[in-house]
Amino acid sequence: MSLITGGSMSVEIVPFRRSIRRDGFRCGKPDLDEWIERYAGQSERNDTTRTFLALTDDDELVGYYATKAYELDLDDAASVYGVGRRRYPVPAMLIARLAVHEDVQGQGIGSFLLVDALQRLIEVSRSIGFEVVVVDAIDRDASVFYRRSGFTAFEDDELHLFLTTKQLKLTFETA
Repeated sequence: MSLITGGSMSVEIVPFRRSIRRDGFRCGKPDLDEWIERYAGQSERNDTTRTFLALTDDDELVGYYATKAYELDLDDAASVYGVGRRRYPVPAMLIARLAVHEDVQGQGIGSFLLVDALQRLIEVSRSIGFEVVVVDAIDRDASVFYRRSGFTAFEDDELHLFLTTKQLKLTFETA
């Protein structure tokens, strides 16, 4: 997948590779910077997340996202579905992290990363059942970003958001 943003910069999203330099990545959120630099490789090796990197033509890291299998506990499930406690936890997928380098923020790369993540999750849904996609926004600005893309906040936490798999397919599935 590639994207042309202002000027002549093209961006491609690729699966994580250890050979990509990550130590200069700065998005303005130290937790996200530290994770991609220090923990992404470890999480890949342990099969706990899958990370995808947004790279320029010269392999400069300008953004990333990470996904993982997840499960909503019974209280969160009740919050999502507006019903009393369910009998079993809800299978879900988590967009665990999403970040854009501060030098290219506001150029559509975050939306590009999110759409890529959601389209990959649609593909996963053909092989593995899950009811919702969940995100834990790092702050209010991130929460607004996800809401603009169709996510809904949990009743008791505006930074904890979800998109049902049915909504996911209706909104983001391509022909």
